[in-house]
Amino acid sequence: MTRQIEFYFDFGSPYSYLAQTQLKKLAADTQATIVYMPINVLDLMKATGNTPTTIECKSKRKYAKSDLQRWVKKYGVGWEPNQNFRHIDLNFLLRGAIAAIKLGVGADFVSKVFTGLYAQVLDLGDVEILRDFLKKNELPADDIIELMARQDIFDELKARNKAAEEAGLFGTPTFRIGEEIYFGNDRLPFVEAAAKAQA
Repeated sequence: MTRQIEFYFDFGSPYSYLAQTQLKKLAADTQATIVYMPINVLDLMKATGNTPTTIECKSKRKYAKSDLQRWVKKYGVGWEPNQNFRHIDLNFLLRGAIAAIKLGVGADFVSKVFTGLYAQVLDLGDVEILRDFLKKNELPADDIIELMARQDIFDELKARNKAAEEAGLFGTPTFRIGEEIYFGNDRLPFVEAAAKAQA
């Protein structure tokens, strides 16, 4: 049986960005396939009664800024505050991820878009900026953008959120191996151990 690790993420989640920077290493170390699972985390949290305390609690928000920098330093990855998040429609990018997955370039799309948002401070919510960005990164920009505008992709994003809720998820990043879920970037060691234990 092929080992699989489901990776549930939202582009608006900084810890999802951090976690995905480690996925190539995780896949290599465990010989597992990473299955990318884009979801809208705020919709999921609302549906499950979870509260975005990092947004609502000033002290936790201050702590999170320091904690994120610790992880950025540990992983050695790029990080710059991106004010474009204030107006980016994250569902737009999540639909792009679904389209890219269907076109067989999901992993590359997700990695590049996360980097563009968190390390290059790009406004990838603008369709023409996104198109140019994807072309520069040798991704099928026109095909992705055409596909992500279809109604069935809108419907699939909603269905993915519903499935995540029914699977017991409540936030991102979350990893799922079989029926077990592991919430948070800091759970990667447990994810690795569980993946290696798969038959």
